Amino acid sequence: MINQWSPSEGITPTNELMDIILCDQSVSVLAGAGAGKTELLAQKSNYLLQTGKCMWPKHILCLSYKKEAQENIKERVIKRCGQKSDRFDSYTFDAFCKSIVDRFKDILPVAQRPYNSYDLVFNAKQCNGKDKLSFDLIRRLALDILRARADIVDLFSLTYSHVFIDEFQDTRSDQYELIKLLFKDKGVQLLAVGDINQSIMLWAGARKTVFEDYEKEFDTIRKLLVQNFRASDEIQEVLRCFVNFVQGSTNFLPITRPVNNCTIHHYDNEIYEANDIADKIEFFIASGIKESEICVLSKQQSEQYSKKLRDKLTTKGINNLEMSELQDVLKEPLGQIFSALFKVFTSRSLSSYTKLCDLYLSVHRVERGNEKEDALIKSLSDNIASKKRILEDEFNPGLLIFCIKDIISFFGKSRMIGRWSQYKSTEYWGQIWRSLELHLRYTIDVTKTFSEAALMFQAENSVHVMNVHKCKGLEYKVVIFIGLEDQAFWNYNKSKFENDCAIYVALSRAKEKIIITTAKHREHRVNNGYDNRISKYQTVSPIYSFLTTHCKFK
Repeated sequence: MINQWSPSEGITPTNELMDIILCDQSVSVLAGAGAGKTELLAQKSNYLLQTGKCMWPKHILCLSYKKEAQENIKERVIKRCGQKSDRFDSYTFDAFCKSIVDRFKDILPVAQRPYNSYDLVFNAKQCNGKDKLSFDLIRRLALDILRARADIVDLFSLTYSHVFIDEFQDTRSDQYELIKLLFKDKGVQLLAVGDINQSIMLWAGARKTVFEDYEKEFDTIRKLLVQNFRASDEIQEVLRCFVNFVQGSTNFLPITRPVNNCTIHHYDNEIYEANDIADKIEFFIASGIKESEICVLSKQQSEQYSKKLRDKLTTKGINNLEMSELQDVLKEPLGQIFSALFKVFTSRSLSSYTKLCDLYLSVHRVERGNEKEDALIKSLSDNIASKKRILEDEFNPGLLIFCIKDIISFFGKSRMIGRWSQYKSTEYWGQIWRSLELHLRYTIDVTKTFSEAALMFQAENSVHVMNVHKCKGLEYKVVIFIGLEDQAFWNYNKSKFENDCAIYVALSRAKEKIIITTAKHREHRVNNGYDNRISKYQTVSPIYSFLTTHCKFK
């Protein structure tokens, strides 16, 4: 069976890839940008499930940091493994910790135990430990539960034979302790994959020595996955060169040939910057690059750094969206249902209708082919059809939102809570809903047709704008990094490695073209307490020097 297995469509079976997939012990994988980390996890799952290396009834656990990554991995495994993907459990770290607390909180002392109907809050000041919990507290409670009860710890090694951890370089100390508690010396194989050169979450508590600690304490084999399948040869060469700057290496070969698609642009102010970059984006789109293949990145405060550019793009009729928070909202199950309904009500989108049916079956815990499938799909279709007839008579945002809300009520909030436990929190549900409704009204307001608005709602026809720490795992033909200035890298001297990694992450999202900008004057950097509008370059000058001298940026 093992000898007959081969990777499914979606990846090139290189020797380094197959070596990792076939490895039969815990592994530490250092993967470069564009090397196919997500697809590696999908193919490894395929191998384990199809060959019986993960033997029924055992499961595979996959832990990610971003909702988008968690959904992406799960979707790929479903596509490659079919029904056997039922034994692939994909969680974000926060959702996994929450599942532990929700299942076992009754073993906590009464004074420490949260209420059954607690709400999730995202401001530490709102957290009271009873009816309002932050994810920081949820992680601590999960650890307390596991430390108190060895029998609960054993349940996880009895359930999971293999554990995958994506973006391992972002692992916090409390998350690493949880992994150790659950799986160290338990006969469970771990695969941790990440890129040290993309360590941009140290500010959020990521454990700087996590790879070294893991390799030592879990006795793992280190393997490399470095071939870049995403970027052009020119971009790959730039990344290979720039990684030496990130690592502080002085023994390397600089690029000697001309680099034509990587440039740095200097402007007197952000108005000139916005006008020129908007013209460039307009040219890229006219030459055949889709709006969604263009990304504008900032080190931080992307809304402020990109405001002038976004305004200019809008005047040119080029859709653009600030994605820093939006991407997580759209990946929520509630966001997926909302998005699919928007498209179904405004166009003949078969893929959105199919997605909606899949989600409806999911809340009923009915699989395709089940005897209940036809009746459930018919009832959903009839309900959608009745709402479409209402919208034919009068189509406006308020009525559209009413119809979407009515169908979601038809899904059944209690069923959705049973399927996706995060919606037990009425505050969290309300927060997601408000974001979706505001986003719908905005897209309708700035587009000419409802069908165009439905595309923009999912950022399919829009330039993407976001902070660097939100772009990991994404790829674009054109990447534009705005604001390489001291003010954006205010803590550079204190956290040089992490800031250099941020530049590397930004550059490594590009497949074909990289543009970096700086403006001598930025109006938004002023308030009653300080005036920081005039840009400074002392701190970031080594970055400029390396990019122009060794990476041959023009």
